[in-house]
Amino acid sequence: MIFVKKQTTNNYKQLATIFVTLLLLAIIGCKEKYPHVPNDVIPVGKMENILIDMHISDAVAETRSLGDGNEKKWSQQYYLQIYKNYGISKEEFLKSYLFYQNNPVLLNKVYDDVLSEMSKREGKIGK
Repeated sequence: MIFVKKQTTNNYKQLATIFVTLLLLAIIGCKEKYPHVPNDVIPVGKMENILIDMHISDAVAETRSLGDGNEKKWSQQYYLQIYKNYGISKEEFLKSYLFYQNNPVLLNKVYDDVLSEMSKREGKIGK
C-alpha cells in the first residue's frame, strides 16, 4: 500500500511537470515574433514618431489647402521638415518604409502603436 501511494505521488509530479512544461511552451509559442530591423533601416520607435508627424502634417495640409487647393505642395513641404527634424533623408525614409511594408507583422505593430498614440493625442485635445 505504501508503494501505491508513492507511485501515485510520483505520477502527479510527472503530470504536473509535463503540464507546466507544455504551458510554458504554449506561452512562448504564442508570443509574436517580429523580424530583426537592420541597422540601415529606421528603428521601430523612431519610425512610429515619423509616421505620427506625417499623418498630422497631412491633416494640416488638407485643412490649409482648403484656401488654395494645393494640398500636395503643403504635404511635401511638411515632409521635408519632418525629414530634417529626424535627421533622415527622403530616400532613407522610403527605404525603411519599404522594409516595413515587406514585413506586414511588423508594419501592423508599428501602425497599432501609431493609431494608439494618435488616439491618445486626440483625447487630450478633446478635453
